[in-house]
Amino acid sequence: MRFRTGVCILVVTLCSLPLVAQQTGSISGRVTATDNSALPGVTVEARSNALPQPRVTVSDTNGDYRLPALIPGDYTVTFSLAGMQTTNRKATVLLAQNTAVDVKLGIQGVSETITVTAESTLVDKSSTALQSGLSQQQIQGLPITQNYADLQKLVPGVMYTQDTVRGPSAGASGQDNVYLFDGANITMPLFGVLVVNPNTNDIAQVNVIRGGAKAVDFDRAGGFQIDSVSKSGTNKYTGSIGYQELNHGFIADQKGTQNLIYQNNSNWATANVGGPILQDRLFFYGSYYRPYATRANSSNLYGALPQYKLTRNEEFGKLTFTPTQSWLLNGSWRHSHEVQTTSAFGSMTAPTAGTGFTTKLDLANLEGSKIINPKSFATFKLVDFRNPGGGRADNLVSGVSVSTAVGTHLDINNLDKIGQLVVPRAVPANAAFVQPYINKFGFICPQNPAAQNLTCVAGQPTGGGVVGFGQFSADNDSFSARAVRSATTTRSARKPRTTCTPVTSGTRTPKIASRPRMDGA
Repeated sequence: MRFRTGVCILVVTLCSLPLVAQQTGSISGRVTATDNSALPGVTVEARSNALPQPRVTVSDTNGDYRLPALIPGDYTVTFSLAGMQTTNRKATVLLAQNTAVDVKLGIQGVSETITVTAESTLVDKSSTALQSGLSQQQIQGLPITQNYADLQKLVPGVMYTQDTVRGPSAGASGQDNVYLFDGANITMPLFGVLVVNPNTNDIAQVNVIRGGAKAVDFDRAGGFQIDSVSKSGTNKYTGSIGYQELNHGFIADQKGTQNLIYQNNSNWATANVGGPILQDRLFFYGSYYRPYATRANSSNLYGALPQYKLTRNEEFGKLTFTPTQSWLLNGSWRHSHEVQTTSAFGSMTAPTAGTGFTTKLDLANLEGSKIINPKSFATFKLVDFRNPGGGRADNLVSGVSVSTAVGTHLDINNLDKIGQLVVPRAVPANAAFVQPYINKFGFICPQNPAAQNLTCVAGQPTGGGVVGFGQFSADNDSFSARAVRSATTTRSARKPRTTCTPVTSGTRTPKIASRPRMDGA
């Protein structure tokens, strides 16, 4: 047992080394004269509402330039050189992608006016990666929920699955996917699914890579990798408040007889505000998200069920700081606390056998970049991710002592009060033995069993259900990690060369305490 535990800890640690990614993009291109000759020494300036101060560089002897580590968003790129016409171009910077902007400058003083209206292409010709992206406007306009996991349905070429154990397939096993949120790895290593499910209201952009990426980008992702960047403040004060409601009266009634019914009522409250603390230097952004859900009039084959309730409070804050044009610093913190009560009921689960869950999320990010010279820049990123939580039976066993002494007998008349019992089904070989348990712990077969896909006798006690208490309680501290990464990149002949420091992290394995379970079958 000790050996297996040690192997498990080692595997979890190795598989969950966080891939910490800079939440930025870049702009690059070539500046030439109208005769296609290279123009060195051109000043290139990129401005955006999301960037407190503009980024500035100059073109090299080949006319090439690069503006790295830019916050994703819309930019105006200005090209100027003494004796040449000043030209402005529009560019959209996408998360983890490079935007190419090539321009031609004419001689200053020519009488005609040149207005450039075409926008730069979003196709990165220097990358072989199969990637795509979504903006906040697209996310809000698409018919998806407000949870991060729902964005998987929009990944091109992905086979979505309702499997709750493994993630969707993207040409490989669903276990090979990697999920990043604000650059922090929030993947459950064993199954390739999300550990947590942050809301999408704070997302500015989403980036998905399906293949062809560099090894340093893909890490352990043999399937797809999804990442996002959160919103930032701007030089203008902005904010919004929203409320959405989905009442059971908005949904058509189910046709036919159902074994498990309930009336689902949900609502979502959101609020956010952002703006400058110091003009052209320091921006802030903050938000609050609160989903709430209940299930009224719940019942199954055992009768009325306790009311299900979900409450969640999620807060997010972010600061963007540019002390100088060459520096960019981003710091953010997200906290979430979710509580679910009396969940996990099936059509044959007794009202006492519900399970409740509680989950917390703390995700802190600090990242920065420094432009050293037109050809070199340095980056760093620190991540602290904590996701404690667990579940337990809503009704706890009390006054029960477990004995393993030879000759000890269970109190067969009170099996539903000392743990969880799966009521056996009667077959000819065991009918005489199990029928007393079915009579005591089974559910009453409804009047029209065939219409409800049941094979039982109407009005008679039936086996196959679950009575007693929730099966287990768990204290999950398995997903806690810290990571640090820094890199220095130098561009040579339009090809960047990057030197990275190793990523360091730490994880903890889950602690699960099982409750007694009696299977009568």
